[in-house]
Amino acid sequence: MLIERDEELARFRAALSGLPGGTGRLIAVTGGVGAGKSALLREAARLARAAGVPAVSAVAARTEQHLPFSLAQRLRQDAAGVADAAGPLLVTIDDLHWADSASLRWLSRLAARPAGPAALVVVALLDGDPGGERAEVRTTRDRADETLRPAPLSPAAVRRIVEATGGSAAAAHAAERCHRLTAGNPALVHASAGDPALRQEGDPAPDLTAARYAPLRQRITTALAALPAAGRTYLLHGVLLGGDADVRLVGRFAKLDEVDARTADRSLRALGLHGAATSGPLLDALVRHVVATTMCSESFAVGHLSAARLLHTAGAPPKAVAEHLVQAEASGEPFVTEVLTAAARAAAARHELGTAVRYLRVAIRGQHAGTAERGRLLVELAAAEGCADPAAARRHLLQALPLLPAGHDRAAALARVPPLALQSGIEERTRATIEEVLRGLPDDGPEPVRALTQRLEARMWMAGWQDPATVLAAAERLRASGAAPRTAAERDLAGVLLFCATMATSVTAAEAAPLAQRLLEATPADHDAAHTAAPLVVISAIAAETVPALRPWLADAHLAVNGGPCRRVAARLYAQDAFLDYHTGHLARARPSALAAFELMPDGFAEDSLTLAMLVAVAAAVPDDRLRSLAAVHCAPALAATETGLLPIVHGMLYSSMVYSSQPEVALAALTECEQRLAVHGWLNRTLFPTATLIAPLLQRLGRTEAALACIEEEHRRVRAWGSPTAIGRVLRVWGNLSQGRRGLRLLDEAVEVLESSANRLELARALLARGTRLLANGRRGAGDDLRRGERLASAAGFSWLMKPASVALEAHQEQLVPGISTLTRSERTVAELAAAGNTNQAIAERLGITQRAVEKHLTNCYRKIGISDRSQLKKTLRHVSGR
Repeated sequence: MLIERDEELARFRAALSGLPGGTGRLIAVTGGVGAGKSALLREAARLARAAGVPAVSAVAARTEQHLPFSLAQRLRQDAAGVADAAGPLLVTIDDLHWADSASLRWLSRLAARPAGPAALVVVALLDGDPGGERAEVRTTRDRADETLRPAPLSPAAVRRIVEATGGSAAAAHAAERCHRLTAGNPALVHASAGDPALRQEGDPAPDLTAARYAPLRQRITTALAALPAAGRTYLLHGVLLGGDADVRLVGRFAKLDEVDARTADRSLRALGLHGAATSGPLLDALVRHVVATTMCSESFAVGHLSAARLLHTAGAPPKAVAEHLVQAEASGEPFVTEVLTAAARAAAARHELGTAVRYLRVAIRGQHAGTAERGRLLVELAAAEGCADPAAARRHLLQALPLLPAGHDRAAALARVPPLALQSGIEERTRATIEEVLRGLPDDGPEPVRALTQRLEARMWMAGWQDPATVLAAAERLRASGAAPRTAAERDLAGVLLFCATMATSVTAAEAAPLAQRLLEATPADHDAAHTAAPLVVISAIAAETVPALRPWLADAHLAVNGGPCRRVAARLYAQDAFLDYHTGHLARARPSALAAFELMPDGFAEDSLTLAMLVAVAAAVPDDRLRSLAAVHCAPALAATETGLLPIVHGMLYSSMVYSSQPEVALAALTECEQRLAVHGWLNRTLFPTATLIAPLLQRLGRTEAALACIEEEHRRVRAWGSPTAIGRVLRVWGNLSQGRRGLRLLDEAVEVLESSANRLELARALLARGTRLLANGRRGAGDDLRRGERLASAAGFSWLMKPASVALEAHQEQLVPGISTLTRSERTVAELAAAGNTNQAIAERLGITQRAVEKHLTNCYRKIGISDRSQLKKTLRHVSGR
């Protein structure tokens, strides 16, 4: 059944119904390649047979064009076998433009004869075919009683076809893509509707060599073979230049005069094979494929190089020229490197880094080994690869350094390396190169030279951040830098120094917070920020806790980056969101952000252990099996590549979280190793990765109380040196839980007091619950207030498991205040509260949908269980329990 061809079929039915006793008619069906002409002819024959009208069909062949009456003879023979000499007849002829001239004249007489049986002749002609320009074909087409031109299929029709071939799963996306690729061309739609590529994520290109496209490839090949030499030449050069190339430029490239070029252009547009606005990307790709496979690959590469020369001379944009150069044979012509480099820089500015890498690799291919130009191109390539493939970027940069002249060129190359790309350290020879370059730069040079010096120094500090001496010395260098950073280079240096000093606790949170605030306010929150020290500043800001600019900066960065081509930068932002939410007590929000980061980087976080470390730390703190499983899977290959740094530490924290309750000795061993690793690197700041507050309770559980108290006391000394309220309050809470008597309660009081000024409401909830439980156990006042507030804060933070012990403690507290109140059922407690609020029995019954007798029964049970006799006593009792 044909779709969206109702009008054409209605014309056929009307013509068939008028045949008995009428005169013959001629209907022409025209269109480009794949327009559905042949399908309409087949349907016309089916309608005729259904109406009892004999039908004969034929397809004209180009090989018979010079054989007179070859087509007419075949039709007469077929008609003799099926038709009544006195009855009506349907004749369908496909590819009429290839029919011989004698048969065409005979056909015109057949449709127009006034006597004899009426014949309906339906013919199909291919627009743009040279055969259609013959006088006999034009005469036949002009004498047609009707000319039908099938329209492209609508999106709704395409969806019906797609669903019929591949089910409804992902049909909407597949149908939308099918219509976009085919522009509704029926032959293309039917060929591609079942293509698995339409339903795959990432929208991969269809495989044009597949069997499903073989008939289309053959049709295109046949149509191109019928073109005159000028048309084929024009098409070849038009394909090389692209479908939107100007006809005069294509003609000049093909060495055709203007008349031949315009004639060829009109013919190809009519065929729909080149330059047609409605041809669709799939047909264009098939034409390019047919053209490319009918030529020697060497000549095709030469043609692209010629096209690039022509476009460059004509002043075409670098991108248009570069697209030919990537398909051309290697050339050392000066314009090649110039164009590819310019196109790569423009692509990088649009954040199309894959395109930039492609252009630069071709440019490098045309350079001789050992030249400075090759070195400069390798630096450009490393800069473009830095986001998607940091390992390749480092490798190419190291290859470039020996090729570049010593001094400024090497300094500029090294300064383009993002600080985060050096988080795993650098080889000794690279360090020596940076030191040599730094020594060669004057201390009192102009601003650009000073900026280079500051950028290189920032990278030296970052490369040494795993060395305890380096991170310890960072604070002194940071203070020596003096005034607030004003340039991008100064911000890079200050950001790296601040990060190192934060890790070593060689500055305080009070010193770090205002600097982090200034750095974030001065750094644009865009994709380029990923190549600066901004990600390191974010970590310092999280540790410092009181940096108002942090959340708005991250939100703006998401708006700039999300949906862009660089998934690594987007994943890092989600990891930073999760890490921030973890440290501010919003664990329910941290989980989806961490999952989003993992989903963006299914192949791992190669060369970015800091981002992975943040995610693993979140997974260790958030009790979620899926998140912990993803963290463990991503950690495995990264751990295989390194035995030092932050990643083994957070992996130990993750492992300990999984066995903390069931295997305390195993968890203690893992966390103790984490502590030792932190000390080896000089990372004394436990705000970001709090291990001691996990170790001390384990030591107490294992009967080593003195060791537990010594551990938490030492941790208290460390966090006091840093000074962030959350870290101090957390340590005081744990210390208070470990301590007995008044000392323990005093520590818990101090924890609550400190955490009141913290943004981490979850830590405050924990401290309140711990103090409320201790007060309750000691029979002290205020337990109920602490437990109720702690329960509310824990619930708001999405940490539901903290609420269960709080509820148990509250029930115990209320029972202590009013014996028997814990025995009230939920219904009894609800009725009691409504009665105490002043509602009558009738109002309570109506509100709860029960009888007044049931209300009276519930109240009687309440009075009996808690030992009172009337509503006034009930009201006083409930007020006493609630603390109001």
